[in-house]
Amino acid sequence: MLQASNRSYVCWQCATRHITRPSIKSTTSVARIVHNAVQPAGSSSIRGLATVEHGNLKYKNNLYPQGKPDNIRRRLQKWQEENPTPAQMIISDFSDQGHFNNNLSRPQSVSMIQVDTSNNTPLFFGDELMDLRSDDAMLSPGDLVELASADSRRPGLAICLGRVDGYEHFYTIGGKWFTASGVRSLFVVEKFVSPMDLKPIVDALPPITMPAQQLNTLQELGEGPSREAGAGLLRQMMEFAHKAEAIYLANAGILDASSSFIGHPLEHRYLTLHEIATHLLPKNERLGGKFTTHALYAVHRAIIQNDIFFRPLRHTGHRRSYLFEVSPLSEVVTIQKAEKMVREYVAKQSMPVSARPSGTLPLEKFVESAQSVIDFARNIRKQPRIDGLSSLLKTPGTEPQWSKTDRIILDFMALWAGYQKFSPSSPIQSYGSVILRALGRYDDTRGYVPSTGWTFLQEIGWIPRWEIPSRYTIRFPEVQIQRGGSYSRPLPARVESYLKEDALASLRQPLDGITAYCIDDISTRDRDDAVSLERTENPDEYWIHVHIADPASSLSPDTPIAKHAELIPQTIYLPGHGAPMLPDDLVLDRFSLGPDRPCLTFSALVNTSGIVLSEKIAPHTLKNVLYMTYKDVASAIGEIRPNPFGQKAAQWGVGNPPKAKDGDKIMTRAEDLTEAQRADLEVLSKLGKAVQARRLAKGAVPFFQPRAVAEVDVEPVETGDSEYFAPSAEDPSIHVRYSHPSESDLVENAMKLANEVAARWCYEKSIPIPYRTQPHAMRHPELVQQYALEVLNPALNSGKVPSDEVWRRMHSLLGTDEILTEPGPHFLLGSDMYTKATSPLRRYSDLIVHWQIEATLLEEQRLGRPLAQGKGKGRKIQSDDLSFLPFKRDHLDRMMPMLRFREKQARALSNIDGQDQWILQAMERAWRFKEAPLPETFKMTVVHRTASNIIGRLDWFDRQAILRYENLNEVALAANISAGDVIDVRLIDINVHGKEILVEALQMVQKAEDPAT
Repeated sequence: MLQASNRSYVCWQCATRHITRPSIKSTTSVARIVHNAVQPAGSSSIRGLATVEHGNLKYKNNLYPQGKPDNIRRRLQKWQEENPTPAQMIISDFSDQGHFNNNLSRPQSVSMIQVDTSNNTPLFFGDELMDLRSDDAMLSPGDLVELASADSRRPGLAICLGRVDGYEHFYTIGGKWFTASGVRSLFVVEKFVSPMDLKPIVDALPPITMPAQQLNTLQELGEGPSREAGAGLLRQMMEFAHKAEAIYLANAGILDASSSFIGHPLEHRYLTLHEIATHLLPKNERLGGKFTTHALYAVHRAIIQNDIFFRPLRHTGHRRSYLFEVSPLSEVVTIQKAEKMVREYVAKQSMPVSARPSGTLPLEKFVESAQSVIDFARNIRKQPRIDGLSSLLKTPGTEPQWSKTDRIILDFMALWAGYQKFSPSSPIQSYGSVILRALGRYDDTRGYVPSTGWTFLQEIGWIPRWEIPSRYTIRFPEVQIQRGGSYSRPLPARVESYLKEDALASLRQPLDGITAYCIDDISTRDRDDAVSLERTENPDEYWIHVHIADPASSLSPDTPIAKHAELIPQTIYLPGHGAPMLPDDLVLDRFSLGPDRPCLTFSALVNTSGIVLSEKIAPHTLKNVLYMTYKDVASAIGEIRPNPFGQKAAQWGVGNPPKAKDGDKIMTRAEDLTEAQRADLEVLSKLGKAVQARRLAKGAVPFFQPRAVAEVDVEPVETGDSEYFAPSAEDPSIHVRYSHPSESDLVENAMKLANEVAARWCYEKSIPIPYRTQPHAMRHPELVQQYALEVLNPALNSGKVPSDEVWRRMHSLLGTDEILTEPGPHFLLGSDMYTKATSPLRRYSDLIVHWQIEATLLEEQRLGRPLAQGKGKGRKIQSDDLSFLPFKRDHLDRMMPMLRFREKQARALSNIDGQDQWILQAMERAWRFKEAPLPETFKMTVVHRTASNIIGRLDWFDRQAILRYENLNEVALAANISAGDVIDVRLIDINVHGKEILVEALQMVQKAEDPAT
């Protein structure tokens, strides 16, 4: 503890015994309560919790000499010098990702629950809300949630009291109030209690204007609403828990043996809680044909504790039905066999040497084989192995001879360290730790934890050393991971045989006399959009045509190719591990836009004020196509796109700089355009800006702040393709830069317009499609618009990076993006209704929209008239039969949760987790192996504090870093660290597997309240 004065040192818990704690009412001065809690009487300044004095207490302790006590830190240091003890690794009560909880010396209780609120995922990325957390933004006052994270063996029920400034307030079944942001929950009961039930607790909460740091202090001191105020809520939560427990006990025989009823012998299954309950509970547990919430919670608690067989797919929470991965019985057998081998080994090791039985155990044989492989690899490496990456590792040239038993252990280690299928509190975690300890090659690492297990798998060549760990934790149902490569999905041998003749051939018209501009990067191969302009007799009105590739007309939704696309419904652009939604050959040979290729055209009649006057959709065939880059388009029309953030940093990386990739098309340069073509592009740009201006007036976010991205070249790297051996002799080059907007926004604005046209066209004909909406924001649309126009957008336009607090508040107002069959506003884009229809070669939901539209066009041709317009003001309800549609509304409703889940997995890999781990690999190679220059120190801006860490962002590509309290190095007391503080730090560890950068403090550079210098 730091010394703030000559007063004696007393822990804050002792100090607060002498404080009279008033019940906190909304009218109470929170500042006074906090001041009284941390400041002794007579003191002239507020002091930290660790330096509170014990009033008139007199110490009768021989540790203290006569007079004032010595500095306790010096006494403890002296005692340590006189009584040296070897350092031991202590398991933390609250574990970080990739580490274990202390479940041995600490009893598990509701008060020990660590709410999972830390997440380095950006709230916004691209044109949508990139919320990879659970749907916490949709929680409402009165909802019951379970707060037991995967890190805890004990559940913790709580009731949501509401949300203020992005922070949720909860009252737990233990009678405690707390606030948090980004709370994950696997179980939610909506409207569990009424607003009247909440009133006694809400009235006792601190004022909503209280800063977050003061709220944290109150919670640390145990202040908050009394149990008397929460008696009604406590009683209802206890009754709920008791009813669920009774249902569990009545069905324990089935629930505890769930694998016998659900498991598949060889394949994973993916089921919702409702589907699992249908398999396990009798019909008499249903009320009105539906399971009660008590019954569902009984099933939930039973399966969540069986992490050998069930695993909730995190990053994907969906309030209506969470998805669980059900392990195949073969995988369960692997775990059981590994457990048996570990137990035999531990039992033998616990015996005296003289009493140990003769013979070599299976695990001992495995250890001998693995040690020889590891030692061979290390002998030809220039420096010792430390982390989950070895820049200079050379794996053996021939495959090790693993026995059948060895492969069982390898499979288990992959489940433990790669797929991370077991919760940190699971006893199965110890099996992997025992194996690592037995190897005797990782005693100097960060511990016998999964990240070290990942290192082991790399060293023996089971995976390449540059493999991305997130590919194993962010999984796709029914899709196999190819180690060191891409993904494996079922695909017929003769793809062409499943294609049909152009279904819209009778409607398709050639676009003679119109030039279509296909604008994209020079290296793009799957080109799925182009734009063109058509003038009218009115010089102020123009038709904007957006031409989209049309695979739907030749591909039926019930074919194996469509199923192949549905499994990974969005092309994964993760460097080195990309996976196209549709087969590359099919896209390039048949559907990528070009002359005489089919397209579906979305057209809007727009005036120069940006008002859309009319819309239509029709199939066409492109004729005259010009391929251009964004840069050449901007040059041709003299556009200089504003970038308030400027060029944030030059490119940095390890390995050779990335080579410019050649395209497969002849590109048209700006100087090659005719005057008429140049004029077309100028008008298209102006019209697009006019339409976008109207969206901005509604509160649309103008653009998004730059984010660090990795460019990776894996072509020179060769890997093996053996089932149990993936050697690699080289490392890929990794170069990091900030993303930047394209030089022209012409295409961006045109694509948004086309998506709006598709949404309105389908809505007016009552055609169900996947609409993109933000339903939570509809509760308070005026507040959303006001906050965007007055706070968020001005910051973005000024080039100022909005703080996490600003994004958090915007997120709390918007909620999450939903995919629904009924339209609604998309506030982030400033659209009254929105879908995605412009990338059917890369996104399955766009393909669904095309199938629905094209079926409607054919039906209208059959009827000889447009489909009756059933929606809109003053219109009658739709009367036309919609049985012709390939996707009925109820079918789509069932598809949407899984589609949403798969899309989020693909985005997480391509844009978030996968990118971050490539950047961490480059950073570690530079820091540990000196492959590139890296700053000796960094400036870290504090974002928030957790139970054991300070989370901040480095001034190096905005990387998140963790500063543990023990690494503060007397720079400041943890309690005095505030969001916005700037601290000089130095790297102490980089954990690619755990996505962690650990730092130590060197000095305080600037306090948040200090004026900028």
